[in-house]
Amino acid sequence: MTLFEQIKTRLHTAIKQRDVATRQTLKTLVGELETRAKRDGQDVSDAVVVKLINKFIDGNNDVLKHRDKPELVAENALLESFLPTMMSEPELRQAIDDSGANDIGGKMAYLKANYAGRFDGKLASQIARST
Repeated sequence: MTLFEQIKTRLHTAIKQRDVATRQTLKTLVGELETRAKRDGQDVSDAVVVKLINKFIDGNNDVLKHRDKPELVAENALLESFLPTMMSEPELRQAIDDSGANDIGGKMAYLKANYAGRFDGKLASQIARST
């Protein structure tokens, strides 16, 4: 089941349970993802979902810097529950070694193609340069 399908399933559950906060958050997210899919003419990939979730979280964090809004903290927790776990440094090193590429560009392209949204780009770049 793709990440987009998981979010839609959770949305339907929230609607049935009359969970207004969850419903609003996920409805906004699903609507944005469907709009992008129609505009681009492509299916919604997990990488696109992760990127949009991170964008939502960053926007909420910007507001939280200036105001204390518990509903945004709860929204961030909900959104973060859909994010895949980040790769640890040893896992990242192993993935870079598995790429078989000799240059940084090839290593990073391999990571983006196979592990999109699951690694820290800065750390991956440092490891790719050192190996």
